Amino acid sequence: MVATSQADRYEAAKSHRQRHVDDVVAADARKKIVVAGPGTGKTFLFRKVLDGKAKSLTLTFVNALVEDLSLELFGLSEVRTLHSFARQQLKKVPGQTVRVFSKLSTVIRQDALTLLGSKVDFDALFHSKADGNESIEFYRKRRVYYGHYGFSDMIYAAVRYFEEHPDKIPQYTQVVVDEFQDFNALEVALIDQLASTSPVLIAGDDDQALYETLRCASAGHIRKRHANAATGYQKFALPYCSRCTRVIVEATNDIISGAKSAGHLRDRIEKPFLYFDDPQKDSESERYPSLVYGQVYPKQVPWFIQKHIKEIATEVRHKFSVLVLSPTRTQCRDIQASLRKKGFQNIHYLENQERPEPTLLDGLNLLLEDIKGNLGWRVTAKALLPAADFEPLLAQTRDSDSTPLFCNILPAAVKKEVKSLLRVLRAARKGKWEVDDEHAVEVLKHLGVDPVAMAKEFLRDQLTLSGQPRVEFGIRKINVTVTTIPGSKGLAADYVFITHFDDLYFIKDKDKSLVTDQDVCSFLVALTRARRAVYLVSSKKNKEPLFLKWINKERIRTVG
Repeated sequence: MVATSQADRYEAAKSHRQRHVDDVVAADARKKIVVAGPGTGKTFLFRKVLDGKAKSLTLTFVNALVEDLSLELFGLSEVRTLHSFARQQLKKVPGQTVRVFSKLSTVIRQDALTLLGSKVDFDALFHSKADGNESIEFYRKRRVYYGHYGFSDMIYAAVRYFEEHPDKIPQYTQVVVDEFQDFNALEVALIDQLASTSPVLIAGDDDQALYETLRCASAGHIRKRHANAATGYQKFALPYCSRCTRVIVEATNDIISGAKSAGHLRDRIEKPFLYFDDPQKDSESERYPSLVYGQVYPKQVPWFIQKHIKEIATEVRHKFSVLVLSPTRTQCRDIQASLRKKGFQNIHYLENQERPEPTLLDGLNLLLEDIKGNLGWRVTAKALLPAADFEPLLAQTRDSDSTPLFCNILPAAVKKEVKSLLRVLRAARKGKWEVDDEHAVEVLKHLGVDPVAMAKEFLRDQLTLSGQPRVEFGIRKINVTVTTIPGSKGLAADYVFITHFDDLYFIKDKDKSLVTDQDVCSFLVALTRARRAVYLVSSKKNKEPLFLKWINKERIRTVG
């Protein structure tokens, strides 16, 4: 009878989950909103919705998610980031040349400081769609002078073009929009334009909103469309989590309940987040009935991770994946370096490698593509010249009606130096290094590369690898990814270590007395990256973190 009862339970679970998918697919509404928590099957739903649609589009703003969705929806839908879609559309405008430099807004922010004496956050203006702000016209003129778009202004230009030419808004048999909880006003405007010509399904989860402080995003956009029938969206939910074990689902609900009891998440969309009954997940849930919590000193965090990876390997005896989440980039780098030093060979640190400020190499790369380009010469000149020499040159480009080419106002010595660097880079690009070692070192130093430091790092890694690593042979090739919580968007692993799990880092308020909804959402995202088990690693001895207090004590196993 027990076996039959279990079989019935599993079959009922599959039926209930499928019913939620079928309801979305079968609905006739042209505008649908699906609230879907972590691991609840959004991609499966997308495949069902897109199946048989001849011309469809899937949009998100996270590059990593685009790569995953492009594979999982391969052959079913065109998958793009928002700025990639905007670029595609602007290219259709007659006479429009669309070249992109991701750091353009930083360049023009620097220009505004010199030419206007003002600090202007242009990305924030575009993200909030501040149409009437006079600084946008300054940006437009500088953008035209430089002949490039940035990411935010490219989306803004596409939205404004569609506002003036609504007949140019493309039509699709289906548009799918993912991660809508992290969209800002500008991006929402673009989706609203697409919804005017095409059936649209937007999906997201306001419990996973991460980017309110980074991109002017607001979970209010998804909440408004979910709550207000006047927006025209028919609402649905995917409640069953098939990623996480039972204790993780229950702990997630504990955190939500605790946050609400403390007065947080007041505007949250009320929706169930349920464990999905499944034979494999039940087996894993029985093996890992608790969250593991430990307190160690900061320098002991890598040791704690190594120790528990070893325990996991002793128990499961087959390959598994590990995700280490830390609050800051510095902590991530330190943990990665320590684990590599211990002998872990398959460890990756995921971060945005692009420096926010334009570099000399950025400028030279631009010039390799266009030797007369204003943007390339401007970026290169700023990197090479002291401010006292550069700013008077920039001032000469103030008048948009009679602005000279930037290369024509540069001193001859600067142009000669740049052309020498370009010759070296052209040769290097072709696989030819036609300079002597001393010149090569000078070129690398010019580009901000320290060849001595690189050599030292290479030797350190080689000597570590060729020596006797302290980590056991069986686990040294375990796949370990280290990143911040925002960097974990779209990631999942069998085992997740959340390090420096202390109010000092997980509550952003300076005096640590004010918890924000953003703090809660960040922890929820971290918690739900795990398929099997979560390890909470505190670095403050004898001080219990606030979020831990919100989790039922029966779900916590404390280790030494």
